[in-house]
Amino acid sequence: MHPREAFKIGFLARCVEIGLTPEATNKLVKSAGDCFNKQAWSIAGEFGDLAKASVPAVLAAAAAPVALGGGAAYFANQATDTDATDIAEIKKRELVETYRRMSYQLQRQRKLQNYKADRKRTGQVFL
Repeated sequence: MHPREAFKIGFLARCVEIGLTPEATNKLVKSAGDCFNKQAWSIAGEFGDLAKASVPAVLAAAAAPVALGGGAAYFANQATDTDATDIAEIKKRELVETYRRMSYQLQRQRKLQNYKADRKRTGQVFL
């Protein structure tokens, strides 16, 4: 038995228990149906009004992540932005660092050449 059928049987059993006539039971069912329909339409109307009122809120909620992401990107760009004077200074520092690395490399190469020259065999035989 389905719940709907069980409800109908239980409702009719209660009407018989109370002693309602078939006409009174029919009247009660119709008045309950009318009341339910009015209430259902009233609730549907409230949801419709709520939906109409909430459209701007939904659009604002959908646009909020995009706006926050754009704002964060803008401020991150402003925080890491460099001026033209900073670029010239950075280029100078990189040039100095490049010269320093090259001088260290030349010193290492010269030490290696000196080491190899000291270790070179003279070709003389020692007895």
